[in-house]
Amino acid sequence: MNEYLISQQQTNELLIKKQLHTDEIKRFSISDERWAKHVTNRNQSSKKTIKKGEIYQFEFGKNYCPEMSYEHRGLIIGVKNQMLYVLPIFSYDAGKHKKDCYDPVSNPTGIYYLLEKSSFNFLSHDSVLKLSDIRSVSKKRILYQQTDSSTTPHQFAKIDPSSDTYKTITKLVFQKYFYEYYNELEESKKQIELLKQEINKLKNQNQEPKE
Repeated sequence: MNEYLISQQQTNELLIKKQLHTDEIKRFSISDERWAKHVTNRNQSSKKTIKKGEIYQFEFGKNYCPEMSYEHRGLIIGVKNQMLYVLPIFSYDAGKHKKDCYDPVSNPTGIYYLLEKSSFNFLSHDSVLKLSDIRSVSKKRILYQQTDSSTTPHQFAKIDPSSDTYKTITKLVFQKYFYEYYNELEESKKQIELLKQEINKLKNQNQEPKE
């Protein structure tokens, strides 16, 4: 209880000194309210079926800067029981993000993946995925599922897991989080392909005398 009172006192002092922006106060207040609403249902599991590629609005909670905080969209790239693995989505700012956006030729190590409104109907403006900031979150952090307003009737927004876009995104994430293993895997693939070519060559050579 003492720790709680101290934290509230420190927060109030920040408010009095106007060291917190009004929008910041509103957002963390909403975040705390949502947490309080769900904390009593800590052991209650969500029965909703969630799949890779689907896009939801999440409450990421209060976190330290520059961590993702408060309400943002996210792309599901993994599901494990009540835990989800999410890539945050936020508005594209050319001044901040352009130089760090992924491009297979000019910037293959980019930390952002540009989602252009012209290619994704569920977007109202250009957005980016932060490839280097995968988050492990509870299903309880879901606020609602994103919909595609361009369809009639409205369908839920998603990036098809079988699409080249989704495969590229997950490949880039894997590459960033497991760089050494990724390089070893790619090298192994090359060696396997060379061995296959050698085997086919030997098969053809073996077939010639019989003919």
